[in-house]
Amino acid sequence: MYAQSGVVQVDWNERFGSTVDIGTGAGNGDVYRRFQDIDGGSNSSASNDTESTTLLDETVRKHERLYDITPPAPHNGGGFCMKIFLGLCFSALIMCTVFMNIISTGNDRGRVGTIAGWGLNTSRATVDYVLPEENTTLIDPLNVCTTEERSGLVEESGKVFLLIVVCSSARNFEARQAIRETWGRVREFNYDQFARLHERMRGEYLDPKEKLVAQELQEYMWRVPDGDDSAPATTTIAGNQDGHAKPNSSSHSDGNGGSSSSSLAGKAFNVKLVFLVGQSEADYVQQRQRSAAYPPADSESDTRRPVSQATDVPVAGGEPSADATGPSHSSLFPSGADVDPAFNPPGNEQVDELQLRLVNESEVYGDIIQESFIDSYNNLTLKTIMMLKWVTNNCDGKVKFIMKCDDDTFVNVPNLLHVLLGGTVPLYKAAISFYDTNTVAVKSPKNRLTVGRHLLTGFLFCEAKPIGDTSSKWYSPTYMYDKDVYPNYLSGTAYLMNLETARLLYRASLSTPIFHLEDVYLTGIVADRVKVRRRHHPLFFYSYTKDLCALRGMISQHQLQASELRTAYDYITNGSIVCSGPEKRFTVGQLKLQQRKKCQ
Repeated sequence: MYAQSGVVQVDWNERFGSTVDIGTGAGNGDVYRRFQDIDGGSNSSASNDTESTTLLDETVRKHERLYDITPPAPHNGGGFCMKIFLGLCFSALIMCTVFMNIISTGNDRGRVGTIAGWGLNTSRATVDYVLPEENTTLIDPLNVCTTEERSGLVEESGKVFLLIVVCSSARNFEARQAIRETWGRVREFNYDQFARLHERMRGEYLDPKEKLVAQELQEYMWRVPDGDDSAPATTTIAGNQDGHAKPNSSSHSDGNGGSSSSSLAGKAFNVKLVFLVGQSEADYVQQRQRSAAYPPADSESDTRRPVSQATDVPVAGGEPSADATGPSHSSLFPSGADVDPAFNPPGNEQVDELQLRLVNESEVYGDIIQESFIDSYNNLTLKTIMMLKWVTNNCDGKVKFIMKCDDDTFVNVPNLLHVLLGGTVPLYKAAISFYDTNTVAVKSPKNRLTVGRHLLTGFLFCEAKPIGDTSSKWYSPTYMYDKDVYPNYLSGTAYLMNLETARLLYRASLSTPIFHLEDVYLTGIVADRVKVRRRHHPLFFYSYTKDLCALRGMISQHQLQASELRTAYDYITNGSIVCSGPEKRFTVGQLKLQQRKKCQ
């Protein structure tokens, strides 16, 4: 989405004159529209905006013309006046009827267009695309959710505490590289950095609960050996050049049984980062053709639908064509062996250049997951369900938390880990506007993250209405969603769940008709079906702010280009830069913060 030819220095003060003002109108359609217009989409694949542009059906326009009532020529004076009167009354009646119909169905009348790739007759059955019984993974990452020993990390835990899945457009090579070079260095940008980031804010936040860390999380951690060159190097921050974490010397009580996090000194959590991508349309076509040409050895030829022409291959990521006969499921791979994504059988001279670059990227970094679907904006829902499928199939019992985010998002990993441990992040002046009247009390135990059996948290949108403007990439036609209000849902730019929630949402999605807006679908429609509560957390923010000090106190910020990711990382990890907290006489009553009672 933000591919750059080189690193560009960004003047953050020119981005906006002020931080984003959330406003107070939860449930107001105009406020929601403003949210959507600055959100930038749910994934970097949104760069292909033309795919969601639709046209109104001309047959509908013909029926929107009002009736033309013309009275007949008069026969006499009295009769003429009476007929004029009756005609006017009839016209008024017609106008009232039309007006009332517009009021009652106005939202639907503007939502009669179609979505590219998801037409009126297109199957929206999830199983037709996800193929839950098939292996649809084209490229697998290395050493994720496995107990294989990493070189130089002999003490690394076999269990993953946090798996960050970055949903990326296949073409966004520069965005992925920028993440790898900045916040994606999760072996270095780990929990031992938290005390350093907030050195000047000691005592202004809650530490993790010692009991939780000592008893439940040891299997997800490993110790960073002192003086061991093979251990991951920590980020050098001004004022602390030794390359190792210093424990937070604060011993303040949190008022709820918590104490300092000294047991975490010199420890790192097993955090893994992977990028999830799909395929170009050309490579998807070739892969389907290869699958048809080389069917599994145990398959019956009359039970497979051949895919021999590009016109037979669906554009929306795997839906059966309207004239398809026989079972819509076909095996994507020959059985008994993995398929090299660069495999080029005899007779197929063309190799997709984008796919070759992805294969090379995977060989160099080992952090790519590629699933078999066409990577487009309107297929973001398929991408997220594929993420849940991969996690469920590969990480069951091996991972505790999963975070999904976009590749134009900055993630403050130390802050995220601290929150997952039950602590809170100190309040910075630059970040106050992102809070509400409840969450701004960062030293209150009620604002600790409580996991429970099912966790699903992020920035919560409430009472949002479907958009009827066909030029918007968030346009929602009635045939895709026929209600007037969306369920409460989390911004797709970044949200967090535990493994139990991932399994539950995946199973439920297999029987839930696909809706093309990924965040509304998964964290709204599907989560509603299985009654998983969505919890609002203000530190998962869906847009950006000009003040980089806000990033020091946030978990995620969206809409950052590759050069801005590098700038942001260098800024918040620079200990010589002072980011101030609220004024000494700061009170919540002095702030104009919104109340999110409807969102609780």
